[in-house]
Amino acid sequence: MLSVKYDRKAVLCFFFLLFMGSCLAGCSFMEPARDTAAMAAQPVPSLTLSAGDVLDVKFFYLPELDESQIVRPDGFMTLQLIGDISVQGKTPAELHRELLKRYATHLKNPNLTIMVRRMNDSRVWVTGEVKRPGPVQMPGRMTVLEAVMDVGGGTRPTADMKNVLVVRQREGRNFGCLVNLKDVLKGKEGASFFLQPRDVVYVPPTFITKADDWVDQYLNKMVPQSRGVFLYPIGPGGAGQVGVDTTNR
Repeated sequence: MLSVKYDRKAVLCFFFLLFMGSCLAGCSFMEPARDTAAMAAQPVPSLTLSAGDVLDVKFFYLPELDESQIVRPDGFMTLQLIGDISVQGKTPAELHRELLKRYATHLKNPNLTIMVRRMNDSRVWVTGEVKRPGPVQMPGRMTVLEAVMDVGGGTRPTADMKNVLVVRQREGRNFGCLVNLKDVLKGKEGASFFLQPRDVVYVPPTFITKADDWVDQYLNKMVPQSRGVFLYPIGPGGAGQVGVDTTNR
């Protein structure tokens, strides 16, 4: 009988490097890439209304026309006297001017104001090696560190806080940069990175964590774990045998 032994560590290393090489060959990266300073210096875009926003329309002297509505998924809202009106993509000032124009055909001197009760787009999303991934409301300016600490009390022990990815979308294209939170958590001085609405914050796992996850998913569940010698017939009529000895694993 021909018995073949193998070094488990060598096999794991070989398969992991093979997997990483094929992944890198097939991965495409976000374009255009931005450095941390360039992204941090970007101006916050103008406030525009969108589906899910909560608006109050208040009339002076005509409280019976007051409305409080959520902008529908189609970007419209329905008001008394004038019916449907498009809200999507307008600033509150633009909507105010349009409402005055529309109501002028029904009221002699329309006098109204618009109050934005809730902005649906004033959120960021935090995912990856955090305790409770999900959206985070931005009541005002918010740093990456504040957003990460907001999702259930921070990160898992496997989080790579030195390479936190912030993804931003502009004009239908995604780009991102890496933010080092490790130094900040150690008390070192550094500039704060402020997020913008709809940013995505991804806290990656450390390299060793990713390696261990891959080994568990793709190797440990495929290679028999019980100790012993596994024999496989080879040659004409199964005259010979080749085996894998796992007693040293």
